[in-house]
Amino acid sequence: MLTRSLLAIVLLVCTKCLAADFDGDGVADEFKVVHEAEKVAKGAGVRLVNPWQGKKSSEKSSPKGLALMIRLTRQPQTFLLYDTDYFRTPMWKEGKPPVNVITKKDKGYAAWKKQVPALHADAIELGTEAGIDILLYWDGGWRLFWPKEEP
Repeated sequence: MLTRSLLAIVLLVCTKCLAADFDGDGVADEFKVVHEAEKVAKGAGVRLVNPWQGKKSSEKSSPKGLALMIRLTRQPQTFLLYDTDYFRTPMWKEGKPPVNVITKKDKGYAAWKKQVPALHADAIELGTEAGIDILLYWDGGWRLFWPKEEP
């Protein structure tokens, strides 16, 4: 586990980053919302992932505008998680992005864990235009969980 002072240093180095342990290795991973996904996508070793795209969809879009960038530490790798339609909605363009890091210590973690048995580390709660929060988590690949409930 990172000490508080080391975690503070990590956060100071990346002023717009959040740190959480998404891959469950006990070391903080880097997470941030990026505004120029097309530039980040061109970076060396950046893996593009669109967990919003259905498995049956043949549409292959390239990242543009807003996206999420996550650097994992267990097997060092950088992911750019994007979906042009999802991040184009008004809630992502107005004010603070609807993003909340959920750590194992948070009160809301247990409720998500009941719904998502594959959740074993920290995760990211994302708002939707419908008012229902969804969960982005790592289980060896990036997955989205959409609750079956009304807002």
